[in-house]
Amino acid sequence: MEATREITKKKEFFSKPLFKQSIKSNLGLWLALTIGSMLIFVIINLVVGTKQIFTNINMGKVMVYVEDENISLLKVLGLLDQMGFNLNRIQTMSQIDMNAVMNDLVYKIAGVLLPMIYVMITCNKLIASQVSDGSMAYILSTPTNRKKVVRTQYAFMVSSLFVMYVVIALGAFISGAVAWFVTKPANLPFGAMTLRTFLYCFGSFIAMFALTGVAFGASCWFNKSNQSIAVGGGACVLAFLCCILGLFGNKVFVSVGVGVQAMDFFNYLTIYTLIDTEGMGNFAKAINGVENVVMTIDWLWKLAILVGIGGIFAFIGSYKFTKKDLPL
Repeated sequence: MEATREITKKKEFFSKPLFKQSIKSNLGLWLALTIGSMLIFVIINLVVGTKQIFTNINMGKVMVYVEDENISLLKVLGLLDQMGFNLNRIQTMSQIDMNAVMNDLVYKIAGVLLPMIYVMITCNKLIASQVSDGSMAYILSTPTNRKKVVRTQYAFMVSSLFVMYVVIALGAFISGAVAWFVTKPANLPFGAMTLRTFLYCFGSFIAMFALTGVAFGASCWFNKSNQSIAVGGGACVLAFLCCILGLFGNKVFVSVGVGVQAMDFFNYLTIYTLIDTEGMGNFAKAINGVENVVMTIDWLWKLAILVGIGGIFAFIGSYKFTKKDLPL
């Protein structure tokens, strides 16, 4: 009987007591940041989503006005050209989709800030902080070995992040539905709005999964908490800052004269670029029968890259933890 129990313990994938302890020690932070993130989506949907934030330039109405007022079109164009609005820029502005810009602002910047903070803090607490303060010695003095420790902590990190985004998605769905029924946009069916919200939230989760792999890998690699934060947290912050800077290289901002094309370079330095909100939005619209929308699935392989990044870094860090010398 004792031999059977010993074999069963060895076959356990992770430690339930350690998993429960991780829940208790991180529950407060998880609740605060999850509720905060959900409220960000709810407020944006209810405040911004219920209003038309940008009206496209209708050149047909402009021409009618010019004719009715007997104004010389050449003089109008000359005036606009002197103000920096030449005909090409006006034509570009007339085709701007500000919703695409808002989606980038929400799902790549505002909506990922608090989950990113959760990833940075919690990944460090699960491994490196416990090694640094000596509590890992107590954990390893139990039948829980290193492999079981790292599997348990990683399982907790990913599952808690997943549940966080389930809550966030629910808030985004409900508030998005309210905003849709208020505005009832002609070019966005309800089904497209629902699918788009799911894809955006899923994309943000996958991006956080990738950052979790980097931060958790750093936590496993280093024995000191400050080193883990410097590398894992630094990578998260760098990706976030590059995303903000890259926004000023967005083709929409460049076309209206408030962006700089060269700033697009920063989009190649952040994993958030792989959240293709435009591709996801077009996919959701095309599936729901919206005309004149090109459907693409390029966003799928971009998410696959994010999954690969998260898995590889987490595996490397976990392997290092099981082999390295610990100051116990």
